[in-house]
Amino acid sequence: MKSTQVLIVGGGPIGLALACDLGRRGIRALLVEQNADEMASAKMIVVSVRTMEFCRQLGIAPQVRDWGFPLDYCLDSVFVTDMQGWELGRIRTPSLRTDADTPFSPERERPCPQTWFDPILKRHARTFSSVELRYKTRLESFVQDANGVTAEVADSESGARESIRADYMVGCDGYSSSVREMLGIQLRGEKHLDLSMSVYVRIPELRRFHDKGDAYRYVFVGPEGVWSVLTTMDGGDLWRVQLVGANDIDVRKHDLDAVMRRSFGSGVPYTIEDVSHWVRKMTVADRFSDGRVFIAGDSAHAHPPNGGLGMNTGIQDAWDLGWKFEAALKGWGGPMLLESYDYERRPACHRAAGESLKNYHRLVDKTSYPLIGERSPEGDAVRAVLGKRLVEANEKAWHPIGVHLGYIYHPSPVVVDDGSPVPPDDTVGFVPCARPGVRAPHVWLGDGRSILDLFGEGFVLLRFGKAETAVLEDAARSRGVPLRVEAVNSVEASALYERTLVLVRPDGHIAWRGNAVPADAFALIDAIRGAGIRAAARRA
Repeated sequence: MKSTQVLIVGGGPIGLALACDLGRRGIRALLVEQNADEMASAKMIVVSVRTMEFCRQLGIAPQVRDWGFPLDYCLDSVFVTDMQGWELGRIRTPSLRTDADTPFSPERERPCPQTWFDPILKRHARTFSSVELRYKTRLESFVQDANGVTAEVADSESGARESIRADYMVGCDGYSSSVREMLGIQLRGEKHLDLSMSVYVRIPELRRFHDKGDAYRYVFVGPEGVWSVLTTMDGGDLWRVQLVGANDIDVRKHDLDAVMRRSFGSGVPYTIEDVSHWVRKMTVADRFSDGRVFIAGDSAHAHPPNGGLGMNTGIQDAWDLGWKFEAALKGWGGPMLLESYDYERRPACHRAAGESLKNYHRLVDKTSYPLIGERSPEGDAVRAVLGKRLVEANEKAWHPIGVHLGYIYHPSPVVVDDGSPVPPDDTVGFVPCARPGVRAPHVWLGDGRSILDLFGEGFVLLRFGKAETAVLEDAARSRGVPLRVEAVNSVEASALYERTLVLVRPDGHIAWRGNAVPADAFALIDAIRGAGIRAAARRA
C-alpha cells in the first residue's frame, strides 16, 4: 500500500496550489487527477491581488507576471450595442505598465488564464521531491479512522486499482466533488442561476474590424439587456465569447455565426477552438471538513464567475490549509488548529460567493431596452442612462479590492482577540488595519521589500521598538512552534500596526498583538497553535 502525508484529489489550480504550499514545507503530498495531464480551455482568467501575494510567497510571481500578456495592452471594459454600433460606457483600468493598481499591496491583479496559470503551478509543484502528481487516476472510495485515511484509486484507462494510506485527504475536485458527496456534505445556495456558454475563438487582428479601440472585455447590450461578453485571453488573437443565459434565454439555440455577426455588425474571420456549456451557480457547503478529510475550492464553494472570485477564493483555502497541515504533521499543531479551517474559511467563502452573486445581478437584470438600437432622441436617452448605470454598478464588481484584502478571521479559535473594534465589512473599498484576524497590511520597508515578504516560513513576531521577547521565544521553542523575531524600523509600519509586538501567522494573518509579552507566554503560544483553553474545553 502506498503511503503519503496528504492526499489531494483534483488537479486544478486549488489542488496544485496546495501541492506547492505543502512541497515548500517539506510535506509529502500525492495529487491524483482523473483526467490526463493536459490543459483544457481556461475557466479562470484573472489572478487576484491576494493570489499574487501567495505566488509571491511561493517565488513564482515573476512567471505569472511575465507569461506573455502585452504589458501595454488596454485593460478597459467597454459596454457596446455592437462593435460597429454605440459605445455606452467605459470602465478604465491601468495597463500592466503600471507597477500597481492599489497602494495596499506589493502586487496587482493580472490577466493570466488557467491555460497559463495552471502549468506554472504544475511546474513549480514538480520541483519538490516530496510532491507527486499522478494523472488519469480516479478516486473510487475512502474510509477514515482516528489515525488517517485509506483511499481506493483506479487508473482511468485500465481500471487497475490501488490503495493509498494518508494522514489527511483534501477534495479539490470541483463542484461535482466525489469527496464531498462521499462525506454526505450538503450544498446550500443558488444551484441554477442560468445556463451559459463559452466559445473560445481565434480572431486575427480583431481591431481591424471595429472602431472601439482595444479593451480587455467588451460587454454587448441589446434590447434584452446584457447578452454576451467578449474577453481577450492573451492580449492577441485568442478571445472568449461568453453567452449569458439570463432571463430564460436558451444559449444552446444560438447560431454561432449569427452571434458573431450580431457582435461585430459584419462578417469577421474566426476559428472556433472550444465550446462549453455550464451552469452559473452560487453555493457553499454546510461544512468544509469531516475528521481527517477536507474540501476546498469549488468542492466547497461555487461562484458565478462575475468578478473572478471563484478560483481566487479557493487559493486562500489552500493557503489556510498548508501551514496547518505542516503544524499537525510535525507535531506542534494542537487539536483545534485543523478544525479552525472551517471556522475561518467558510465565513470568508460565504462573503466572496455572496459578492459574486451581487456582481452577477449588477450586470444582468430583467429589464428590457427596446429603444436601445433606435437612432432617435429617445434612443439616445436610453443609451445614456443605461451606460451610466452599467459603469457605476460594474466598476465596483471589477475592481473590488475590499473583497480580496478585507476579509477577517473573526471569530477564530486560533486568533487572540484584542478587543479592538471589528472594521466594517467593505467588499469594495479597503482601509488597512492590524486587528488580529486580518491580513497583515502591506508597507514598504527601507530595504525595498514589502513587510509581506517577511511571512510564510513559520510565525513571525514583528517588533516595533524596544520590547523583551525572550520569554515568548522560549515558550514557542518549548512547544516546537517555529517563531522568528523581526525588528521593524519603520514609522509608517509602526503607526499602521499600532502595537509594539505583532505576531503574524505563516499565511500572513495576524494572530495576536500587544505592547508586551503576556504574563503567560505559554498560554499565548498554545492558543495560536490550536492547543489553548478552547481546544481543551472542546475535548472535555
